[in-house]
Amino acid sequence: MAENSSQSKGNIGKIKGFIDEQKESPLMDSLKRRWYRFSKNPLSKLGLAIALISIFLAIFGEYVVPHPAHAGAYRDYPNRFIEPFQSWTYPLGTDSYGRCVLTRTILGFRYSIRMAVVVLSLVVPTGVVVGLVAGYHKDTWIDTLLMRTSDIFIAVPPLVLALSITAMLEPDPMYAMLAVSLMWWPWFARITYNNVSSLVNEEFVKSAEIMGDSKTHIMFFELLPNCTGPILTKLTLDVGWVIIIGASLSFVGLGAQPPTPDLGTMVAEGSRLLPTWWWISIFPAVAISFIILGFNLLGDGIQDAFEEVGAGS
Repeated sequence: MAENSSQSKGNIGKIKGFIDEQKESPLMDSLKRRWYRFSKNPLSKLGLAIALISIFLAIFGEYVVPHPAHAGAYRDYPNRFIEPFQSWTYPLGTDSYGRCVLTRTILGFRYSIRMAVVVLSLVVPTGVVVGLVAGYHKDTWIDTLLMRTSDIFIAVPPLVLALSITAMLEPDPMYAMLAVSLMWWPWFARITYNNVSSLVNEEFVKSAEIMGDSKTHIMFFELLPNCTGPILTKLTLDVGWVIIIGASLSFVGLGAQPPTPDLGTMVAEGSRLLPTWWWISIFPAVAISFIILGFNLLGDGIQDAFEEVGAGS
């Protein structure tokens, strides 16, 4: 009898263990559903792959390029203007100083990705907090003050504002990043505000208020999680736009300065040599398009994943 009792307890324990393994937290279940939706679209996975490659090259580019010394003020005039695909030493040819175009293009990823990371790290928290506060205090003076301020920045074309700010300062990558950040936060404020203002009268918010939760808790732990999808989608898509703005500033000489390998600067330098030595500007331009395409596809995939989950919940 004792053996049967212990065996029964062992079986019950195994059954309970099996049931516990099958239980998943709501967060894990939500993440799995989102990933399933995301992974169903081949273009989304392509965008993720391109984004990861771009980030990898931005971080470890100097360790994979064939000629790291060509990132600086390197001169090799006997080897200048070598055409692409003619030599394993210079697969994409060389520029007017004899520098490897492939090396400088890969190293140019660093500045573009760094600019996107710095700008979005500044504007996303700022815009989200402004949108949360204004949306939660909808139809009050706080809402009016914050959102009318953001409207002033939105009314000015982004590139024009960035050009105006950087033109008043000495050409420097940090100034370019700060200039882009100054005019970019209102877009995140607006998208957060639109989502929060549509949720502020929902039952879960009223219940939290009745239970005595603080405004900070309600904004950041009740409302903000419901805005995650649109914010992530906007963030991912804006990587491409920030890179375009940064490349435009560099193209007119207000971004990274030579001999820094920057994609926008390389396009500007090579444009003066078109069409004879076309590869000097074409390959950096293709690299810019490659990064933008990847993050746009990734953003579309994130949007689909969150919309599917929201529709089904």
